[in-house]
Amino acid sequence: MRKNKKQKEEDVAGSVIKGKTTEELKNAKQWLDSFIEWRSYTKLYKTYVTGLHNAIEYNGSDKVYCDYRLDGTVTGRLSCGMYSAEKPMGVSFHTLPRDTDNNIRSLFVAPGDKDFITIDYAGMELRVLAHVAQDERMLQAFRDGIDLHTYSASLLFNKSVDKIKKAERQIAKATSFLIVYGGTAYTLSNNNRIPLKRAEKIIDTYMDVFPGINKYIESTYSSIREDGYVTSIFGRKRRLLNVNSSDRKTVGRALRQGLNFTIQSAASDIILCAIKGLSPRLVPLGAYIVSTVHDSLEIVCPKNTLKECLEVCYDEMVNTPTLASEFGIHFDVPFAIDAEVGKSFGDGEAVQFNKGVPIL
Repeated sequence: MRKNKKQKEEDVAGSVIKGKTTEELKNAKQWLDSFIEWRSYTKLYKTYVTGLHNAIEYNGSDKVYCDYRLDGTVTGRLSCGMYSAEKPMGVSFHTLPRDTDNNIRSLFVAPGDKDFITIDYAGMELRVLAHVAQDERMLQAFRDGIDLHTYSASLLFNKSVDKIKKAERQIAKATSFLIVYGGTAYTLSNNNRIPLKRAEKIIDTYMDVFPGINKYIESTYSSIREDGYVTSIFGRKRRLLNVNSSDRKTVGRALRQGLNFTIQSAASDIILCAIKGLSPRLVPLGAYIVSTVHDSLEIVCPKNTLKECLEVCYDEMVNTPTLASEFGIHFDVPFAIDAEVGKSFGDGEAVQFNKGVPIL
């Protein structure tokens, strides 16, 4: 029987530790842990500490800049590139790590008597999926404000919500995003360390409990095969010429890319609409957008207009007036946001809203 990658890795690992004493294995583990830690710190230093120092030196000020590109991805999502060595003006905000011992994000500080506001759409891509697929179960879960992943796990494993374990919720979450990002049963199996047969059964069950999702996938695949392209609800188009390939794996990849495009592209255009609508509304408050990372916005705001700024952000991102006026699109699923406020980009504290009013 031909061995897969995981089995080969296990064989190599077994050969390495064979015949070693417990003390030797303990010392080896300590060395490997130290090496991995050193690698992570080296990457942080070279990419961000050195990168920021070069940018500040090049710019002649304490400011760095983002290089956003509208044409940097096939989905329409903004890309944030690194400036070249000849023009080291900034760093990529998109790759700034969130969780590090030294909190690298705290290096970015709001100027003067201002704060950083970070506002992130909650579960945007799955909300888009629920809307375009018109799956009643998923739509209702979002309308009721319940945790989608726990709810999905209860359906997948035929348990009550209060009986769902952390690992089961994680598998349900992974399965949902598998649909969005075009993964396979092998992906689910490998990433969650479950047998391939079980992963296949979980995906089949997911399609049964969310029939609208299954129907949407089938109709999208059929459209791609017939037309050779796919179109998002915003009218953005992606051609998928590989769908005519004689290679089955190539065709499968093209179909999954097309499905992902209809969801990720729409989520991207929603955040772009929010940027368009927010920018002029922030000016009278002395606030301005400094960055966007995927489904989030980073805003600098004076402390004395913080409440008004958060209210405007909530209105634009949750009630979506610009989305409705510019595109005539009204979603059948409510939007939700998570907000943090702090002096630096990495030290924000969560802010709750009560009917659009921030609780500060």
